[in-house]
Order: sequence, then C-alpha cells, then structure tokens
Amino acid sequence: ASYLTLEKDKLLYFGRTVEGVLPYGIVGSTVVVNGDPVCAPENFSAFLAEFRTFCTKSDHKLFFLSITGRYLEEYKAQGFGTAKCGEEARFALADYDIAGKKGAKMRMNINHATKAGVTVAEYRPLEKREPEVEAAMAHITAEWLADKKSGLLSFTMGTVGLEAPMDRRYFYARDAAGRICGFNVYCPYDDKKGYMADITRRTHDAPGGVTEKIMYEAFAVFRREGVESVSMGIAPLANLTEPEQRPNSIEKLLNFVYEHLNACYGFKDLYRAKENYSPTEWLPGYYAWLPRIPDPAMFYAVVRVQNPQGMGEYVQILARAFREKQKAKRAAPKNT
Repeated sequence: ASYLTLEKDKLLYFGRTVEGVLPYGIVGSTVVVNGDPVCAPENFSAFLAEFRTFCTKSDHKLFFLSITGRYLEEYKAQGFGTAKCGEEARFALADYDIAGKKGAKMRMNINHATKAGVTVAEYRPLEKREPEVEAAMAHITAEWLADKKSGLLSFTMGTVGLEAPMDRRYFYARDAAGRICGFNVYCPYDDKKGYMADITRRTHDAPGGVTEKIMYEAFAVFRREGVESVSMGIAPLANLTEPEQRPNSIEKLLNFVYEHLNACYGFKDLYRAKENYSPTEWLPGYYAWLPRIPDPAMFYAVVRVQNPQGMGEYVQILARAFREKQKAKRAAPKNT
C-alpha cells in the first residue's frame, strides 16, 4: 500500500524523532491510515509510538487499514486491537505456472482471448504519450464506473495516474479489430522487486479472458526483468479465521458483513476472481485500532474515507438488494 501514499486523497504525517511518512485521512474524530507506516524497519516502533501519541494528544481515535503481519506484535504491544481483514493474492513469479489442473481455468481464459485475436502491449507514457491509448483508458473507466453498484472507491485504491505516472506500469489489450478493450495498472513495491495490480478494467464487450491475458503477459514481462513477485491486493474479509482459531468479536462482525452484506461490494465475487488466477500464496492482512474497544463511529470512518458518498449509498444498495430478494422469493414456485 505504500505507493498509494502519493495519491492526492491523503494527508501526510512526517516523523519528528525518526525519518518516516504516514498517509492518513480524518473522518470526525477518527484518523484512518492506509497500510503500515513507511519507514526503516528499525524505526518502526518509535515512529508508530510517535504517531500514536500525536493522535492521543489531539483526542483522535486511530484505525489502520490493510497492515501486514510483519509488525503485528508491535501494534499489540502498543495497545492496539487487531483483527484479520482479508487475504492478499500473491504470485512468486519464479514458481508461477498455469499448467495442470490448478491452472486450468486461467489457461482456458487466456486461450479464449488469444483465439479471439487479443494482443497485449505495454504503454510507457514517460517515453511517449499516445492520446489514443489514454482516451481509450478514460472511456473504459467511464464505462466500468457506470456499471458499478457503488461509487469509485478511493484511499485504499489508486487512480490511473497518467498525469503523473512515476513508476506505474501500464499494460493494455486490443481486440481483433484493433480496438483497446482493457487495461491494467501496476504499482511497485519492495524496491521494484514486486508490482501490485492496482487497477484492472475492461469494456462491456471485450472478448472473454482479456483481463487474464493482460495479467499473464505482464507477468511474463516482469519475470524477464527479474521481478520476484506480483500482488493482486487484498481480497477483503476473506478467510478471516482459521478452523482451529476462535474469532474475536471484531472478526465475528466482519464475518457477518462478508456473509450478509455482499450486495455492497461483492466481497465473495472478488475473492473468487482472484482465486481463479491460482496465486502461489495467500498472505493475511490486518486491521489495527486504538482504543482497543472500537466504537461505531470508527467503523463509519473506515467506510466514509473509502467512499466519499458515505453511508447513504450503502443503504440504497442494501435496500435494492433486499427488494430484489423479496421479489425473487414471491416469484418462486410454491411447494404443493
């Protein structure tokens, strides 16, 4: 998540006692942070303590989103409550292979796109700007947004960023007629040893398998360059507890959201979509919050900072889903 620190929707806190930076937003009295603080590992404890004190003195509550397991014990030691928030689909490129039964669906989708005449290329805007490619990306984004059940998420997701590409990587697909029908945007992590697929979009009528083909072709380019891994990001609320573990109260709440409020953002569909790519591993992500017992305003802040439209949109989505469910129930044939 560190690269998203550079997005314009963040406020930045710079360390005073040690070198570091931390991206955050404020909703009411809650400070929401995206990812672990950005600093040298040896400075993490001091930097977290400094920011924790900064928030406590200004009477703000604190909620960290999508932190890694690397510093989980340090969050706990400094009084934070924690819970698993989902799993990240990660691909070790040296080991990634779509041969065999496990990769059958991925292989089938790629073959379908290839037979349909889909080709993939990388767009390098820092070398040469191509108005046709950029206009197509804007059109695809507008079409994709019109189809979404909700508004465009921000804060935990990046933008296409063509106005300042920096180290982003862009891969796009053309169909058999030469029309651009999909694109992916990748952000670097781990000193460019890895790239995260931050944005994946396609047109309504793109050939089946176009996103998978873009992904696979990008993997091939990265592998040739010596990149070690690719991430598809967190699948929110997926596999929150292991069978042998007893979920805490927050994990129970998040499990309820995953099972019963799927109409808002399709959590289950997102997990299944990532699973189809056959990741080489799933890495846990976590939430951390202070005070240890969170209140409803803190969860509202988590929703609002990612969705500027706020809770009203969620209510509309849930109401629409409820009406559709009731309509289907009334239309179903009754047993006689």
